[in-house]
Amino acid sequence: MAIVSWFLFLLAAACVLYAGRKLTLQGEELAEQTGLAHAFIGVILLGFITSLPELISTIGASALVHSPNLALGNIFGSNCCNLAILAMLGIVNLAPEKRPYTLNNDNLLTVFLSFIMIGLASLAVLMHGRWHLAHLDFFSLAIGVAYLAGLKLLYHFQGESSPTAQGSNDNVERQTRQHEKKQLQQKILATAGVIVIASLVLSYTAEHIARTTGWGSTFVGNTILAIATSLPEMVVTFSAVRLGSFALAAGNIFGSNIFNIAILTIADFFYFPGSLYGNAHVSQVLVTLLAILLSSLYLFSSLYGDRRRIFGVNPGAAGIVLLYALGMYALFILR
Repeated sequence: MAIVSWFLFLLAAACVLYAGRKLTLQGEELAEQTGLAHAFIGVILLGFITSLPELISTIGASALVHSPNLALGNIFGSNCCNLAILAMLGIVNLAPEKRPYTLNNDNLLTVFLSFIMIGLASLAVLMHGRWHLAHLDFFSLAIGVAYLAGLKLLYHFQGESSPTAQGSNDNVERQTRQHEKKQLQQKILATAGVIVIASLVLSYTAEHIARTTGWGSTFVGNTILAIATSLPEMVVTFSAVRLGSFALAAGNIFGSNIFNIAILTIADFFYFPGSLYGNAHVSQVLVTLLAILLSSLYLFSSLYGDRRRIFGVNPGAAGIVLLYALGMYALFILR
């Protein structure tokens, strides 16, 4: 039975990987059709859809499997994994012009929003579900409000107009654009459907793997499940950079991270036995602090770090990846 669980887990992960590649091209096409900034498309559309594995698997772990540590670990571990993925671009430069990667203002705003939301999640774990309304934790409400307020601020801040139509009076041309937009919407929905189904399989099989291996739901959630559900972010990020849009790649990572934290509000709502954080293992705090540390290091490296490469590798990026690996090893010890 354990072999079957591993097989289904890897098969679902492969489906997520394939769908993530498709999603990148669809996001690029949507940016061209709507005229919205690539960073904003990355935060809103790609950040949401590439986080569907985290959304579905976390809700599944919370409502169906009743494993708070698997749910929390999936979210916090995915955020750390996403940051390691972004840092890996400093190790392997995939940009067509081999230019350095820099964060734009939209990206920076999303980074600061992620600090606020991860900080709220850390406080929620430390308070251990003591402050709640019915079974919904006070910090879950605060996280949801912060996410919606942040998106509104980002929308006004990016200041891009969405229409791509140039006032053409040609009805045939207008109908063609509408038909193309409808086809693109259908493709995006189909891609999202593949990700949703595969994510449900990931959550069920991950819980079984945690039981059969004895590794525990906290470690499995933060590593195996988190890495698997971060596969779309990895594919979208690398593909976007190959297409020459680092803003789309960074927007996807940080947009996914803030949406991941917002998922806790939904997961806590569906965890009826009590607050989702009430049974959280203390090691979850380690992962939230690791996410803040990795984000801070990436931000500092991007703004003030030395852009020189040693043997083709950015030292700051290599340090972030190494720190992520050490953090996961420390989590294995604390499991």
